[in-house]
Amino acid sequence: MENASAEIPDPSGLNRRTLLRGGAVAGLGALVSSSAFAAPGEEAPGGPEPSAPGLLLTKFRDPLRTPPVLRPRGRGGYDELTVRLRTADVTVHSQLEPVRMWTYEGSCPGPTIETVRGRPLRVAWENQLTGNIPVTAVEFGRPGGPMPDPLSNYPGTEGCREVPGVADLEPWAAVHLHGMLTGGGNDGWMENLVAPGEAQLSAYPNGQATTLWYHDHTHHVSRFSVYAGLAGLFVSRDAEERALDLPRGRHEVPLVLSDRNFALDGSGALTGRLVHKVEMVNARLMRVHAAPYTLVNGVIWPYLEVQPRWYRFRIVNTANSRIYRLMLLADGRPVPGALQVIGTDQGLIDRPLPVEGALNLSSGERADVLVDFGAFRGRSLKLVNTMEGVTPGDSSTRHDLLEPDVMQFRVAGRGSAGRFTPPGRLSPTFRRPTHHDLPHGSRPRWVVLVGPGSADVPELWEMEETEEADAEGITLPSPGIVQVEDAGGTVTTLRRTAMRYDDGDAFTVAHHGVEVWKYLNLAASPHPMHIHLAHFQVLSREKYDVTGFDRTVRGTAAPAAFLEAAELEPHELGEKDTIRVGTAGPITPGPNGTPGELVTVLVRFPVVGRGVHHCHMLEHEQHMVRPLVVGPAGHRHAGGHH
Repeated sequence: MENASAEIPDPSGLNRRTLLRGGAVAGLGALVSSSAFAAPGEEAPGGPEPSAPGLLLTKFRDPLRTPPVLRPRGRGGYDELTVRLRTADVTVHSQLEPVRMWTYEGSCPGPTIETVRGRPLRVAWENQLTGNIPVTAVEFGRPGGPMPDPLSNYPGTEGCREVPGVADLEPWAAVHLHGMLTGGGNDGWMENLVAPGEAQLSAYPNGQATTLWYHDHTHHVSRFSVYAGLAGLFVSRDAEERALDLPRGRHEVPLVLSDRNFALDGSGALTGRLVHKVEMVNARLMRVHAAPYTLVNGVIWPYLEVQPRWYRFRIVNTANSRIYRLMLLADGRPVPGALQVIGTDQGLIDRPLPVEGALNLSSGERADVLVDFGAFRGRSLKLVNTMEGVTPGDSSTRHDLLEPDVMQFRVAGRGSAGRFTPPGRLSPTFRRPTHHDLPHGSRPRWVVLVGPGSADVPELWEMEETEEADAEGITLPSPGIVQVEDAGGTVTTLRRTAMRYDDGDAFTVAHHGVEVWKYLNLAASPHPMHIHLAHFQVLSREKYDVTGFDRTVRGTAAPAAFLEAAELEPHELGEKDTIRVGTAGPITPGPNGTPGELVTVLVRFPVVGRGVHHCHMLEHEQHMVRPLVVGPAGHRHAGGHH
């Protein structure tokens, strides 16, 4: 994405735009022919609406697929497994020809690897990929700033230019088991690439009972390789979970969320060629990627037939950048509390927590939820991705443009509701941190997230607190100097120590160390932050007035000032490895200016080695990534700082 932007025509007159308006949700890309759905066994009124030739796909036409399951073989004191990376043609919709993808074991998402906690696991990730990457990467842009209705909402490549070099990418890979607490040598370091015909051998302690996911982590390329299909689930179970008698078998369903776009042929019909399309506002400033077609378990807008009983859903956001704000709708209106969170990124929490609004999942985040379909016999429900501030079913809002469908649930009219009742207590070993768990006598780590600078790319700043005497001599605003005023009025002055991946310094952490990290977002967009070799709990989320940040000088003229505390969401109250920093929906300036966010987490480092911490928006990852080294107590990495 280093090339200069070329001027392209205003696409407002493109024929496909007129074509898509009738029967399509234009603003957010639900490019479908809508059809009403009746109760099971009844005919849908009127049947599906006719589609524009070749362009529109019928919603809820195809059943949800469940990824195949791989279980390792036991060998002495550990388990072992071989997973092959393969090029395959995958059906994502019955009205679309098969899509060429890079996959794990020929399916997208890859197979769910199911293990038992406490059984160490050795995996041979064999690279059998062939051909160049099966993705057409294009970009577009125009003078004058972002388009209100960008081309990324539509299929095809008209009005775009090809991104140089992507078509020639060869199938090198580096597999990262996201969230697994394993040493740096087995973590899937993004520069330890595996060529076709070779294997990545990784050993995992497997000491967690939770939902993880694995994906390609090739440096600079992951936004294309994951988009090509290299992602899959990893589930580990233990006795504590089994004792709860949670829904299982066909009543326990993974929901792997992603979004994709596709090319058009010469006649304007959809093809099965993947298209990665982004808007470039300036020469290198890329808007967050968002594709028009939502996939669940690799199927575009599927349906799932369910019984009128409790189900367990393991929901994972594997999209490159899209944040999913999930609501369950019945008759077009939300069902408050329908989603009951029982687990987060790193396992079960202490008790079920109802989601009263939306379940916000940014890229990389997971949520373990229960849903009771018992009150909806013979009816259909929809899982939708709504926008913040929009109430589905409220005729005063344009919710029809802000409520793209994710999938449909068809509830049987007959059948047993079962005897399951959600346990009042889930994990007896889980607990929230208290004051006594905080490290005393040490300063927190500061990570500041900044909008595009002179290089027109988003930036991740590692910061250190300055001594009060040193802060008095600083002229504001100064490049790389950020002041923060907390709720008590105390002003902390931060000095930037590193920004680019190869700046030299690295956070060095003691093995089994416990640290407080503070993420301050001074940018307009949210960023999901992920730490390798670690897990954490979120202590607080706070709103800050960040209008004092001078975007030209790249420092604060006035401190970023505390506005108010924000409530943590149910899926943010457990053990995590990824956390969104910033508002999940559109940001509305208030009386004190555009709000930023400060998210404080308590981090633990149970394994050693070299890893990274980074933004998990894959289009940002190559810019917002920094090395991290965990070593024995007292160890000091060359070039690092404490």
